[in-house]
Amino acid sequence: MAEDTLKKDEIKTGINELRNKLNELNEKKEEWFKKKEDLKAQIAETISKIKSAKGQNDVLSKDISEFKAKRDEFNSQVKELIAKIKDLNKKKDEMLAKAKFQGNPVELKSRIERMEQSLETQAYSFDKEKKIMKEINTLRKQYESVKGVDSVVKEINEVSRQITEAKKKGDEFHNKLRENTGANKDSYESFMQLSKDIGKLKKTQEEAFNNFIKFKQEYAEVSRQLKEKFGEMKGAEAAEGNERKNKQRERKNEMSRQLHEKAKGVEEKLKNKKVLTTEDIITLQGEYEDTENF
Repeated sequence: MAEDTLKKDEIKTGINELRNKLNELNEKKEEWFKKKEDLKAQIAETISKIKSAKGQNDVLSKDISEFKAKRDEFNSQVKELIAKIKDLNKKKDEMLAKAKFQGNPVELKSRIERMEQSLETQAYSFDKEKKIMKEINTLRKQYESVKGVDSVVKEINEVSRQITEAKKKGDEFHNKLRENTGANKDSYESFMQLSKDIGKLKKTQEEAFNNFIKFKQEYAEVSRQLKEKFGEMKGAEAAEGNERKNKQRERKNEMSRQLHEKAKGVEEKLKNKKVLTTEDIITLQGEYEDTENF
């Protein structure tokens, strides 16, 4: 019996130790599971940021391509217009070289118009008016010799305006290109940094997952051992119960035997017609009850 009690105490100690170990493993298991899930959420958030950065990078890259094309288009226009204005200036110089007048045709035309207007509005003497008319005729002949230059000058002015406008547009797209190139660089650097971050997060998550699996397996093993210990305890308790019953049975049998022996002595007294004591009567009564139970 003492041996069974000692065995039960050993099993109970083992159960307590396994329970404590199981609780510790469960805490570690849940701790690594939470860390794994937290990292999973961080990875999902980082992936979302990467997609956003890539989307922004794609938009900026598209804008850069368009701005560059537009800038190059206007720069090309400027080159073509500069070549055109050179040809026009050359043509103007050639026309002026052949003309009788070397001044500005536009100013010459304005001068003729002013003189004609003065004849209509001013009261000149006959000689004065004749003199002005002669001068106007001379100027008209000079203007006729440079009349074609006027249209060339107008065309030069128009081309010059177009050059200014094209340069302005080209500069606008160049500035946009420069701004977007800087923004694109920042976006790309952000994209690369996020890519590095997600690599580290995945590695850390993998470590957390491995630790979670490790402690989960250890938890399952200790749980199995604890179940076995409970089985051992149940077996030990059953064995102890059986032993207790056996000892009770043996003790009862011994008491019955002793009672039977005493009863024989009492029966001898009865045969010999001796006086029975109270103890003798109790013995006979006990023998009867024992026989009934049997």
